[in-house]
Amino acid sequence: MCVGASISFIGCSTGQVSTDTTATIGSFNVEWLGDGERDNKPRTDQDYLRIADIIIKTEADVLGVQEVENPEALHKVLRYLDGYSGYVLQGDSKQNVAVIFKKGVSVKVIGGYAPLTLDRPNRLRQGLILHCQKRNFDWIQMVVHLKSTSRYDSTAELRDESKLLRSRQCEVLKAWADSVIALGTETDIIITGDFNDFVQRKTQPTLQAISESSSLTFATKELKSCKNAQWFTIDHVVVSTSAEKRIVQSATRNENFRSFLDDKDADAVSDHCPVIVKFDIVN
Repeated sequence: MCVGASISFIGCSTGQVSTDTTATIGSFNVEWLGDGERDNKPRTDQDYLRIADIIIKTEADVLGVQEVENPEALHKVLRYLDGYSGYVLQGDSKQNVAVIFKKGVSVKVIGGYAPLTLDRPNRLRQGLILHCQKRNFDWIQMVVHLKSTSRYDSTAELRDESKLLRSRQCEVLKAWADSVIALGTETDIIITGDFNDFVQRKTQPTLQAISESSSLTFATKELKSCKNAQWFTIDHVVVSTSAEKRIVQSATRNENFRSFLDDKDADAVSDHCPVIVKFDIVN
């Protein structure tokens, strides 16, 4: 299915059709996943194995991933994931978006979405657009990692700018989703990623372009952070109205590995936990 004339086909992976009745889609920020060479967050082989084990526990068919240095870094995890494949959208950053998926699911990598950088490719990340299908359910997915407000934003002006950029990125995502729906060839749209904010924020909210939209919904907005039960998650699965109808509501969750790993091992995995949404693929 066509997403737009400016997007070119890059590659695909297909396998046998699964007999499962649901498609599980999620997002996981793996925090500076490096290739073992001068990594920002050094890890042991045991740490990579734990990351793989957590991904298996999510049961995700398609998992959007953030903060991956390069294909070699992703391979550090994939070598422990029999039956999975992956793709990294490489850029100039050591924090790139990627996807990990089961080989029994059709995943076609359409390409990067540069408008999400707001003409600041050295500061902001492109989105990764995919076309996916499992049995009777096919959808267009974008994996994203929006602008953070971090310790590097050391002044009030920098913090305000980061929030403005994130708001503008949400406007770009909303316009992209609406344009895909308007084409008339696909109405099931899913956006997975680290949005660096939560929907319920009252002071300087940044996600309104999506949260107030009539065509998109944050399916994960009520999930809490695994690091602090008082916080809402900033990792999300956003769905179009059409895709929302397929959600198995009781199955939306995060994979809280902090409930079974000690703090040292959990910190070596990530400062985020995966978020997961299941979709009915039969009806």
